[in-house]
Amino acid sequence: MARPEEERYTDLLRHLAAPSRVDPDGLVESLREVERLFSMGHLTQAQVDAAREAYAATIEREPAQGPPKSPETRADEAG
Repeated sequence: MARPEEERYTDLLRHLAAPSRVDPDGLVESLREVERLFSMGHLTQAQVDAAREAYAATIEREPAQGPPKSPETRADEAG
């Protein structure tokens, strides 16, 4: 039996906000699944925004595994 979209969304949001292991590809796939559910009309814009914020916060907490940073950004962070 297929899981209701709201339950799938809750699981995806939980994964984006507090993954057991930061796997950038897995996080991106979860975010894409949320966006797919939104495009099908199963989620609201607020739910998608919450998922995007959770993704961004997770990547920010784990910068070594986040998206690549420009040389200028790395120089600014170094000091």
